Amino acid sequence: MNEYQIKIHYETGSSLHNEDVTNYLDISWKNLDIAKENLQRIKEHYQMYQEINGYGKKLTKNQILDKNKHKEWFVNTLKLFCISSNNAIDEKDKKKVGDGNWEYRYDEHYSIYCLKLKLDNGNDMQMSAHWCGYFETLHEAEIEMTNNNDMKISFN
Repeated sequence: MNEYQIKIHYETGSSLHNEDVTNYLDISWKNLDIAKENLQRIKEHYQMYQEINGYGKKLTKNQILDKNKHKEWFVNTLKLFCISSNNAIDEKDKKKVGDGNWEYRYDEHYSIYCLKLKLDNGNDMQMSAHWCGYFETLHEAEIEMTNNNDMKISFN
């Protein structure tokens, strides 16, 4: 039986050097429809990433995250913040900062740099979107068939 993998082509680098990278996600699917759904999840997540990091954006980062929080790929990990200092705090510090001075907010790192992909069994798996970053630009993602040994021969 054939399996399907998603191949990611993106640019990465540093201030001094850029390079094109092509690699495969660490998971594969037997169900082509689920692989296609995951390709769509990658697309929507990257569109959110671009909207957050784009110039001339009309919405704040939290408004953009809020707009996407109900999507199946969205990583909605919450973190406790002190409202007056705008800093993350521990659960034990709730009483210290006082009632009404703390709230749960998105852990922006996970919401922006991670996404959930669906496995063949219907469960979601959270993974890093390594094609998102200061020096990264996603060029394309595509589904490729694996285990097609009958369509290629090699002579070593």
